[in-house]
Amino acid sequence: MSGADTGPGTAVVTGGGTGIGLAIARRLASRGNRVVIAGRRGEVLERAGGGLIPCTADLSRPADVEALAEFARAELGVVGALVLNAGGAQHGPVETLADVAAHWRSTVDQNILSAVLPAHAFQPLLRRPGGRVVVVTSAAARATGGGGEVAYASTKAALNRWIRTLATELGPDGITANAVAPGFVPQTELYGPGGADPAWSERIGRGIAVGRPGTGEDIAAAVEYLVSPAAGFTNGTVLEVDGGVRTR
Repeated sequence: MSGADTGPGTAVVTGGGTGIGLAIARRLASRGNRVVIAGRRGEVLERAGGGLIPCTADLSRPADVEALAEFARAELGVVGALVLNAGGAQHGPVETLADVAAHWRSTVDQNILSAVLPAHAFQPLLRRPGGRVVVVTSAAARATGGGGEVAYASTKAALNRWIRTLATELGPDGITANAVAPGFVPQTELYGPGGADPAWSERIGRGIAVGRPGTGEDIAAAVEYLVSPAAGFTNGTVLEVDGGVRTR
């Protein structure tokens, strides 16, 4: 099956070494696309295998992002799809004013700069027309939780708003920009290196309308649609992939 017929042909997936990002990268690669994966931990990227092309980069650092763009240019030439999945949440006490400042700065770096910087750097490389940008945000953007979750939810909400602006900027060149907002997906490092506790995940899943937690493959399927030729008139949207509202 040819990637040129079924998908973007070439793709870059940030945060592509684990969890949702790895599921996205593997799905795109399985359809015949050449895929570069980027992240901060080179050893994790190398373990991904499957023909994925690793590039170590801290996506909140301009120099690293510029180097990634040059790497992608050399490996792929024109980039059909840019999937901005890198991000994270800060854990631990937030008690002093200095804690608050550090917490917010780190969360902005991980979730906003890690998307905005690559989006700017890769614009000259995106296919015209037909390029695709997809940012992975979170259903937490709609949450009203307190404590340390506020910074994470706020940065994800900011990305949902930003993608609409990016869509209007890139649309005249035939490039679409959309977001996917996952619900509860336990196999991510948001819940620790091994993902969420299975028993706890099952309990949470029973409270979701479809009766189960999400998987990386669920999110990858949504991304695959958004980067496909079929999604050429889908632009500036936030696709919520969360199993529906909670039943209780």
